[in-house]
Amino acid sequence: KIEALIEELFVSEEGLETQFVLVPSLQDAVAEWVYPQAPLTDRLANGGKEFDFPGAEGIENGTLGLQHTLKSDGSRRIHCVSNPSTFRINEIVVGVSSTDTVFHISTDEANANLPPGTRMTRIAQHLIQQRSYYPLFPPAPGVSLDLRQKDKWSMPCQPDLLIVPSKLACFARTVMDNTLVLNPGHLSRGTTGGTYAVLDVHPMSRDKLEAIEDEAEINHDVQNRVRVEIKRI
Repeated sequence: KIEALIEELFVSEEGLETQFVLVPSLQDAVAEWVYPQAPLTDRLANGGKEFDFPGAEGIENGTLGLQHTLKSDGSRRIHCVSNPSTFRINEIVVGVSSTDTVFHISTDEANANLPPGTRMTRIAQHLIQQRSYYPLFPPAPGVSLDLRQKDKWSMPCQPDLLIVPSKLACFARTVMDNTLVLNPGHLSRGTTGGTYAVLDVHPMSRDKLEAIEDEAEINHDVQNRVRVEIKRI
């Protein structure tokens, strides 16, 4: 379980303040296979039960095991969210969908005479302009949409950071002036290692914050204060 790896990290790095956000995938065996997906949760309401056979000591069935990673004050260090999901980290609004919407749009889109290097940017624009994490109907083969829950894959606002993992080429682009769209790729490609992304978001300058009038609204300007590095495994 990934929980065991995370728990080992917290044990080896005492005082670690890192928090994790887990987003389910349509390819997960332990998650619902209909889009949109509910957050990962325990299958058994009262916790898991240990397997009763040799070699399975300490392995629980029916639970994610996340209760072992709580802080001493009971607060969570691992957050399970839906797919797709919109959440906020400090002032930054983050949108994420683990379904490969970018690839699905690319297979259905017709285009011609495009400026070089603009295809990925334009595909990402569809999501933001239509305020939807899955602006396709009918869906791509293999994707089961629950149309009764169509409001759950709408974007409540334009995110500062939009994370859309895809099998297409990795990229990080500024789209529609204020949104950084990131495709970190997948951790594995068949039997070989894949890619992942490391983001460093720098704080706003003190001079800019001190110049703000009370209750004034300002642009988060994330695309100009973030460093993205895509690494290969």
